[in-house]
Amino acid sequence: MDLSMIYELETSDGSDEGVRRVYRECIEQVKLADELGYRTVWFTEHHFLPRFSFSPAPEIFLAALARETKNIRLGHGIVLLPHRINHPLRVAERIAVLDLVSDGRVEFGGGRAISESEVTAFGVSPDDTRPQWEEALRMLPAMWTDDTFSWKSKTLPVPARSVVPKPVQKPHPPMWVACTQPATVEFAGSHGLGALAFGIGTGESNDYVQLYREKIKSADPIGKFVNNRFALWVHTLCAPTDEEALALQGPSYFTYSDYVKQLFAPWIDGKAPKSYQWFMDYFKENLEYMKTATMEDIVAAGSACIGSPETCLKVLQHVADAEVDEALLFMQSFDTPHDAIMRSIEMLAKEVKPKIKAPAVTA
Repeated sequence: MDLSMIYELETSDGSDEGVRRVYRECIEQVKLADELGYRTVWFTEHHFLPRFSFSPAPEIFLAALARETKNIRLGHGIVLLPHRINHPLRVAERIAVLDLVSDGRVEFGGGRAISESEVTAFGVSPDDTRPQWEEALRMLPAMWTDDTFSWKSKTLPVPARSVVPKPVQKPHPPMWVACTQPATVEFAGSHGLGALAFGIGTGESNDYVQLYREKIKSADPIGKFVNNRFALWVHTLCAPTDEEALALQGPSYFTYSDYVKQLFAPWIDGKAPKSYQWFMDYFKENLEYMKTATMEDIVAAGSACIGSPETCLKVLQHVADAEVDEALLFMQSFDTPHDAIMRSIEMLAKEVKPKIKAPAVTA
């Protein structure tokens, strides 16, 4: 199982200097991960979410990181694909240029946005996000590979144009989709796309991976090839002892949970659009658990990888046994100290990763 990093670029210090500091520290963290053999660094795209995310333009930051690193792959996870947020033609161009400047290290993830504040600010109806996301995914491979591209559609017709430049990776960068519920896991498998599993607990990872593998057996790929990979978001911090790790990362974990609650409030307290209802119900169930759970309870249940190398190995071995291909380690959170993240990156690479065993039984 590969270890990767994922960022939303959060900070409790929303001042100009606080945000600049987060970006500077992130560069140092990614450079260290590159040196230590982490597979990918992923960045989410979010808008209008002070403190929770200062990552509205990952493609720009990833281009900067391309010049600072040598081997680590650069994951845009995810590009928001409703047409009024990111037009597919511009997505194709930006990803191709990023692939050029990184010498072919891009991983492309697409999604539809999951917060009311982001969707409605761009004038997108929540009911339109799913069909627009799927249409954009179908358009992109042809833009990256055909000499001349055109598209007939009532929602987004495109006259014949040469979309240039083309990506370095042939036929195109690996394609992924954000998965927050069983329906999107099925979609990813059925269409030969990698699954970026966000909001799915490590304890449930086995069921989701098996669902994905079953669907991908008969995939009709949207892209020019099948990307048979399942990646799982894991809240993480490794420290010499459980007590130190919990003290350092526990407060940020609960702050993160509180912010997500605020993010989803319009659809939790009100009426969620039909295609978002499943995840909102799932999240509400977790909120009830979080009212009484301690950080120790959460780690003991395998829902976070926060602790000593021994504890982190136990959690990540469970994930590996579920046949997850890539653990997306989420370490940079609101008040997590930079030096603690740097130490965690190193400890996970040197003391935990070498001890993770391949699954005993391969499906």
